[in-house]
Amino acid sequence: MYDAPVIKKALDVLKLIVESNKSLGVTEIARALRLSKSTVFGILKALQDTGFITKSKTSKRYAVGQELFKLSKTVLQGDVLTTIARPFLEKLVELVDETAFLCAREDNAIKVLDTIETRKKLKISSPIGTRFPITASVFCKAFLSTLGDDEIRSFLKERGLPKYTENSVTDINRFLTEIVKVRETGYSLDLEEYHMGVRAIASLIYSNGYPVASVSILGFTGSMTDDKIGVVAKHIVNTARDISDRLSQ
Repeated sequence: MYDAPVIKKALDVLKLIVESNKSLGVTEIARALRLSKSTVFGILKALQDTGFITKSKTSKRYAVGQELFKLSKTVLQGDVLTTIARPFLEKLVELVDETAFLCAREDNAIKVLDTIETRKKLKISSPIGTRFPITASVFCKAFLSTLGDDEIRSFLKERGLPKYTENSVTDINRFLTEIVKVRETGYSLDLEEYHMGVRAIASLIYSNGYPVASVSILGFTGSMTDDKIGVVAKHIVNTARDISDRLSQ
């Protein structure tokens, strides 16, 4: 029987980076897997060349790359993710009386996979397939929150933080302060930062510890009052957790 030890080691390295939920250096990986640094470096170089991991230009540490994001979403998207998530989203809409969206990151855009509309006449809606820029506030904060600060800083220096409205966060240091809040609370918040008159909340969905999508609520400021935001945030975090638990079974 043919044995491929290098492939096994490469998969161990990839699994360690994914499960750590943070960027790792060569020495950390070598120590954790009891491999030589030269072996780890060679594996990392191959994984980086194929886009499965990315290396920070500043910290020289490694994190999950775009190709792995694409692969995971290919596995979960289609009918699988939406079928699992839909009943949870329908319940969420009943609880908060606002439109809910299931979204996933595709390169530097956010794609709407499913939309569950509230029954009230004045509501926000986007068709399935709609794409938002990755820098759209509520999605940007949510999807970048799983990266290390150095990776976020490098990404935003390259992409920029557009000024969509007078409330938009355009300073990277201030954005990183917002990221701290996301990590602490489990949800991101947009207070008219992408569109005036619209407030949004989003929380990430995980499959076995790996972020694959987000559940979000968008509503007009007249409906999404300061008092209501706290209630919606609680329900959206619980919904994202329930979907994550179901995906991870």
